[in-house]
Amino acid sequence: MAVAVLLSLAQQSAADEATIASSATDEAAARASFDQAMQRLGSGDAAQATTELIALAERFPHTSLAPEALFAAAQQLEESLSQPDRALGLYRRVVTEHPESRLLRRAESRLLQLAHSLKSGAAPLTRFQTIVRTTREASPERAQQLAALLTDHPQFALADEVAYLLLDGALRRSDGTEGELYRQLVTRHPHSEWSARGQQTYAEWLVRRGQLGAARAVYESLRSSPQPLWQATARSGLHEVATAERRRWLAAGSGLLLLLSLLGIGVRYRRQLWPPPAEVAYYVPVGLFFVLVAALVQGPVLARPLLWLLLGGGLLCWMSAAAARAQRSLGTARKVWGMLWRAGLALLLCYLAIERQGLWDLVLETLRNGPDR
Repeated sequence: MAVAVLLSLAQQSAADEATIASSATDEAAARASFDQAMQRLGSGDAAQATTELIALAERFPHTSLAPEALFAAAQQLEESLSQPDRALGLYRRVVTEHPESRLLRRAESRLLQLAHSLKSGAAPLTRFQTIVRTTREASPERAQQLAALLTDHPQFALADEVAYLLLDGALRRSDGTEGELYRQLVTRHPHSEWSARGQQTYAEWLVRRGQLGAARAVYESLRSSPQPLWQATARSGLHEVATAERRRWLAAGSGLLLLLSLLGIGVRYRRQLWPPPAEVAYYVPVGLFFVLVAALVQGPVLARPLLWLLLGGGLLCWMSAAAARAQRSLGTARKVWGMLWRAGLALLLCYLAIERQGLWDLVLETLRNGPDR
């Protein structure tokens, strides 16, 4: 009896060793096939690489690379080969055949999204993916093709995403259709995530253009979303709008103060305004040189504020020189006070140039990280 038990244990051990050896051999072979398919994919042969990946999963279904191969093949079918229906089947195989895989959640997510996208059929989805893959975001060509897609397939499952992309492209181009496309998006797809994203994008665009009242209205609408994420986005946007409004009022007050101060200096010291001081003859050509260089290198982004500084600074320089001529006989304290006041006006001018051209983000980023090299 003991001999029989020992013999059975020995046979079981030998079988286990054979199984382990076979598994190791399969794993090594699967690894070699997987690496070969990835190399082929890197060379641009997506179709052949996909075929090899599917064959690997079927030949070595119990290896750790089987779900990896199925998922990689599904990605290529979906993103490169325009076969979303076949990709759906491979994602489903990962979920059902390999529930222990690290790719399970990603496969489940893609399975749900792709199943929704295919509700209106594979043809419009394939057409949509081709448009997104072959056209630039802001190109009129993309807008024309997406609009034609919605015309041909009004019940397209991803119509909300198409509407968002049309709005996003219009905002990038600033072609005048932004308002109408925004209204179409939120009217036709009021409960879509793409509609909420469109509200955020449109409101940010309005803030950049200084249309703060319209931006506030969009953020208020977004705040009614049931999703906490979009509610938080709306609160943050409303805070940004409030900050921009305070800056606008401060800029208006600063501009008025600067204008009245320059007028006051000009009227008070009008007898000393002529001839123009030598400082102006130096300041203006140097300022023009910097404006020209900025226009050539950075375009209007920096040229406009420098032009503000040139015009305002030239006028302030002229007024300050006139005041300085008249104050030669004054005491030191009054001279110092006059210099400090004019220095304050110069700071107000710099503030106005930055605020009116919307350069606060650029200035703060430069102060934190230094200038670009």
